[in-house]
Amino acid sequence: MYLNTSVEDGVGILALDHPEKRNALGWELHEGIVAALEAWAYDDAVAAVLLIGTEEHFCSGWALDVLQGTTAADRTRFTDLAYRLMITLYDFRKPTVAAVAGVAPGYGMDLANMCDITIASENAAFGSTQVKYAMNGFYHGMLRKTNSQRARRMYFTGDPIDAHEALRVGIADEVVPVGRLRESALRLAKQIAEHGAELTTVLKEVALRASHMDHAAATAYELRVTHDLLGRELFERSIAEGLDRLRQGRSRATQRLGGDRG
Repeated sequence: MYLNTSVEDGVGILALDHPEKRNALGWELHEGIVAALEAWAYDDAVAAVLLIGTEEHFCSGWALDVLQGTTAADRTRFTDLAYRLMITLYDFRKPTVAAVAGVAPGYGMDLANMCDITIASENAAFGSTQVKYAMNGFYHGMLRKTNSQRARRMYFTGDPIDAHEALRVGIADEVVPVGRLRESALRLAKQIAEHGAELTTVLKEVALRASHMDHAAATAYELRVTHDLLGRELFERSIAEGLDRLRQGRSRATQRLGGDRG
């Protein structure tokens, strides 16, 4: 309920669909997203995931009515569910793309920050707005994508930034015209997914682990990953196809260089 799921060219699409509440995350959406991610984690038909709302709204954060007038036990259960969602998304074993339109306040921005890459519509805005409601924002999620000064400024003030400022400071990776968000984000997700689930799973593992190592440990770890890949049938197929493309003057290394998205 309030979530539409589909798979297109290797991309698992999670489309938030509760427009009356601008896709605020209540019990149903939390549970639905977690269930879909768990179902796709080991499904080879899914090599990447796209999390998207509409061209007007991504996610307006926590559904505040689940926090007001509820018992302490209910609030604890809801917080535990939110933790489960964020960690499931953060540690998802395949690449994830968030497509953000409209204001993404508080937990809405946090959800995007849990994804590997964020594409923003020009009408998007991002803010750690929880402080305005005497709540804690998710500092680590911001720090994951921007520098400590910007993260602390957003965290302490709760004031939002627009899409172009989000791009400048690293909260977003790309800004696209209004009305082109789904098309642009899905294209990126498909470019990632074209490598197939076996490889994207390995790449996501490296992205999750190497960033927490010192340079020597990371170099050794990534060389071991490379050695492992060289022994796979996947490499044999890919290198044969790559050499064939080189002979035809269509190098995979320069594919889509200079903005060519074909």
